[in-house]
Amino acid sequence: MDLNLRINETCLQPGTTIDNGMLMDADFRKVGLVQRFFQRLPRDHDLYIADNCTIDCFGDRLSLFPCTHDYLTKDRQWQTRASVLVVGDQIKKVDFHVLEGVYAAPNSIETFQIICNENFGSPEKLQPNHYRWKNKALSFSSYLHSDSITADFCIETLE
Repeated sequence: MDLNLRINETCLQPGTTIDNGMLMDADFRKVGLVQRFFQRLPRDHDLYIADNCTIDCFGDRLSLFPCTHDYLTKDRQWQTRASVLVVGDQIKKVDFHVLEGVYAAPNSIETFQIICNENFGSPEKLQPNHYRWKNKALSFSSYLHSDSITADFCIETLE
């Protein structure tokens, strides 16, 4: 399976090294002191966040993008967000989200789960609407919030 995870056209493979400048060039911002405190990030951990970004993975089988056009009704609009956890110079975890997506959140969850089931078999159920798959190096998880308009995805290294 080809992960081919790209956010704002920047390749992000958990477990590989990355230059922090590449994240800044891809419209990520490094979280500040207050967010670091609330996230309880150790000194050598850095968190980068991108709002309303484009996200492509699994050989473009899953493509997420923000849809914020004013001419659309509220149920046809949604936002995206991504975060990258970097320890030292290595990507440890990539989270991405569909926010306020009446149709986009459940549809993207369904696509993600189909792809993971095809490649990794049946998932581990962590709680209602929260599933996790693993391969030898990575963990993949999806969570559809109870409001069914927010979807969370996580790809992280196993350690």
